[in-house]
Amino acid sequence: MKTIKLAALFLFLSVATASAQSFEAGKTYFDEEKWTEFIVGDMPLVISVPHGGATLLPEIPLRDCKGAVTVTDSRTIELAREMQNAFLKQYGKRPFMVICHLSRKNVDQNRDMEEATCGNTAMQKPWNAFHNYIDTALALAVKQFGSSLYIDLHGHGHPNQRLELGYSLNATDLPDLSTDKDLSDLAKKSTLNNLLTINKGSKAPSDFKELMIGDHAFGTLITSKGSPAIPSKQDPYIADGGKYFNGGYNTRRYTSAQYPQVFGWQIESNYKGVRDPAGRPVFSKAFADSIMDFLKKNTMIKL
Repeated sequence: MKTIKLAALFLFLSVATASAQSFEAGKTYFDEEKWTEFIVGDMPLVISVPHGGATLLPEIPLRDCKGAVTVTDSRTIELAREMQNAFLKQYGKRPFMVICHLSRKNVDQNRDMEEATCGNTAMQKPWNAFHNYIDTALALAVKQFGSSLYIDLHGHGHPNQRLELGYSLNATDLPDLSTDKDLSDLAKKSTLNNLLTINKGSKAPSDFKELMIGDHAFGTLITSKGSPAIPSKQDPYIADGGKYFNGGYNTRRYTSAQYPQVFGWQIESNYKGVRDPAGRPVFSKAFADSIMDFLKKNTMIKL
């Protein structure tokens, strides 16, 4: 909770840093140790990759605190780079990207600092570098476009080969999207709540159900292009008893009230057809097309 409350301060400092330092679109910046990579974009999309790193520091004890997860999300860095290539090739634009190259065994960049470092103060520096770069990316994107989409990119090993889109809603919440129930409480706790607030009073859609499982929901768009996703119009909730990741620390933090102009979701990507070498280029093209369609149909952002 303390870390979340510091988000506004981090964002303020990032805006100041972004104003003071000249970040050039297309350029790559690193922290001092080159553990964190920041690629400056020129569109309202920030993608972070917290768990794809393989650099293991032998002098740093392996994370072993309660609840620590140390599995690598294999090939998510390669997938993010392919996504960037697809945007450049098809639209001449590039998303902002923040990549952690350190192993999750040393630091978990999708947890608050205490759990991320398991109390090892030496890992506070790379944790801050990663999150400060995200703050800077969002500050730059919001300054240029008024608001920004944020995606935290992961990879899962579940048997069902589909994208799991995390909007901070539990698997038990998703069936309500297909009913006539009042969804206002779900909308408020979702990672799209800021978008609903931004769209209020404008011509852009402000119906939560439509944003989640409508014709132009991201899940619906990417599924129609050959990459099944849940939730979507085609697959609105977990009907097969499968596992589902609903979004973690990063997604909650960067779409919270502390970041009122940011909205987004976590993507837990399956391996076959998405992260594997043959699937990455095909999926990345579909991803770029779907994101552009989502932004055009669901926001007032001028691309």
